[in-house]
Amino acid sequence: MNSKRLYHLSVSLIVAVSIWFALILLSSLSLSPGINRFLQAFGGSFGGFVHAIIYTAFIFGVLEIVSYRKFIRKQNEGFGLNVLPVEDQLVLSPDEVARIKISVMDLEKHGFSFMLTDFIKRACTQYRNNQSISETLQVLNVQIDNSKTELEGRLEIARFLINAIASLGFIGTILHLAGSIGLFHLAKTEEGMPLITQSLNIAFDTTFIALFLGLILSYFYHRYLEEIDTFYSKMKSHIIDNLISRIYKQQS
Repeated sequence: MNSKRLYHLSVSLIVAVSIWFALILLSSLSLSPGINRFLQAFGGSFGGFVHAIIYTAFIFGVLEIVSYRKFIRKQNEGFGLNVLPVEDQLVLSPDEVARIKISVMDLEKHGFSFMLTDFIKRACTQYRNNQSISETLQVLNVQIDNSKTELEGRLEIARFLINAIASLGFIGTILHLAGSIGLFHLAKTEEGMPLITQSLNIAFDTTFIALFLGLILSYFYHRYLEEIDTFYSKMKSHIIDNLISRIYKQQS
């Protein structure tokens, strides 16, 4: 586990436990039955330990997705460097393609390194090696597709957490239902019914909270996938339209 992911996990655990204990404290101080019931639904009791686990998984997943969304948004800044010409009807000679590569390398030396500049440099190198526009385009497509697959693969943990949160909700429900069954012998006593009712409430609240948070995490995840698709599509079109399709080699 890399340091950033370990940091996200630590923050998630601390925040989730803090939320849980804050809910317990507020629930103990609340005088209104309605407010108290609301707080308990979100884990405001010592029986809501599964809620704390769910909160940990949810916050961890959000932090992972937000981190990669920031990365993609940072990569979009590469388009602002204007490395490639965008004028209509402009063509590029092989020498001009070589100069573009040199300018990109110079930018990277000064700290302006982006995925866009890297793929432009690769395309220029590929064309220099074989002087074939079709092969350059084919290699570029393969490289971009591989890069996209690798970036999507980094969020395998987020896909796991979306399913895990729902599973944790069902596990919490089963645990508290089992606890309620164990209290049935107290059903005829005055103090027994509130205990059974509270345990049943927590059981179904756990599933509700898990499904609700899983839905939110799934939204963030699919928004990230949308941003990946948009970025790679834009990058591929930019390189093809402003570099590869402009190359013109005079026939000797």
